[in-house]
Amino acid sequence: MTRTIFINANLLDGENPARKGAAAVVEDGRVAATGHVAPRDGDIVVDLAGRTLMPGMVSGHYHAVYGRPDGKSGYTRDADPVQHAYWALGNAQVALRAGVTSVVGAATFDTIDATLAAAIEAGDVLGPRFVPASRALSPTVKDDSGQIISHVLQCDGADAFRRGTLLEIERGAKVIKLFAGEGHGQFVGRDMTEAELRAAVDTAHEHGVRTRAHVAGRDNVLRCARVGVDILDHADGLDEACIDAIAEAGAFMVPSIYLPFVVLRNGGTGGSGYFDRATLDHTCSMLARAIDAGVKLVLGDDYGAAELPHGSYARELACYVDYAGVDPLEVIRWATRNGGAMTGLANLGTIAPGKLADMLVVDGDPSADITLLSQPERLVAVIKHGEVVSGHLPARQPQYAAA
Repeated sequence: MTRTIFINANLLDGENPARKGAAAVVEDGRVAATGHVAPRDGDIVVDLAGRTLMPGMVSGHYHAVYGRPDGKSGYTRDADPVQHAYWALGNAQVALRAGVTSVVGAATFDTIDATLAAAIEAGDVLGPRFVPASRALSPTVKDDSGQIISHVLQCDGADAFRRGTLLEIERGAKVIKLFAGEGHGQFVGRDMTEAELRAAVDTAHEHGVRTRAHVAGRDNVLRCARVGVDILDHADGLDEACIDAIAEAGAFMVPSIYLPFVVLRNGGTGGSGYFDRATLDHTCSMLARAIDAGVKLVLGDDYGAAELPHGSYARELACYVDYAGVDPLEVIRWATRNGGAMTGLANLGTIAPGKLADMLVVDGDPSADITLLSQPERLVAVIKHGEVVSGHLPARQPQYAAA
């Protein structure tokens, strides 16, 4: 099997500070070695000339069915399911071209996540590695006219949440989305009870499937962590007790500050009026404590929603750095190492021997200037399983033994 050796790389492996003059060997879709590697006869050598080699990014909160790939944002829940499916494929491909090589679904319509994930896995269509979500399970919600909202699976009582979880697993979901309570731009009518949460979580875990909860408010965050929800989305209002509970449970947390930041910057309040500066700033103030406690923080947000078009994912990293004051290298770890772990797929998220060769070649060092990742012209190549899927590599030269 022909090896590809990247030499003269600024290696940003997802764990450690950047290492200049490094090399990485890719063979059969995986990283075979890193460091200073001597090419051998038959190798393909790619001289990166100081460009950064880093892991592909992961979006841990991804709605392929929200919005449209043509840059027009806004929820599209009233569209025909076939149209939703086309848009979902387009959005997934936008993510891949933007350097997001894996996504974890955060709620879908119909069975679009599961169907799209299967098509990508089979090689029928091109897209990022995709962990499919369920439709959102929620206590009964009615709109302003009194009509039951149809885009979520309405469940009331522990038995209903158990049945709903089983139904979504049968339909191919690997992550069950729960609307555990209102807040963060979402109105769900009432909080899920502890019995409802336990029914969904226990049923999912019995079948090797994880759960994630849209949750806000200190008591709800604490309850979700203690019940065993695997992924906590937003977690507005968390305190130190919540952080300790999340860390103890080994759960992932997706703070998703970018949407409220953008909405508030643009003068709006978002959703049903649940975005406010004090809540946003409180979440930001808790991030250092969460990092110190070992909470597995991951990037991702409601792209496709109004004011947050697909393709703008890397601006989220800059928001954490510039607004929340998180170190760029730490944010890169969230987007790579932690995101890879959150997928539940083996060997993702870092550049190290045995890991899958999902990588980016970047013109410049994102750990010194995080905004580089949001500049398409700086994203030289996107590599998935060792193959270039977007952009191009510098000229490659075969290595021959001396005569």
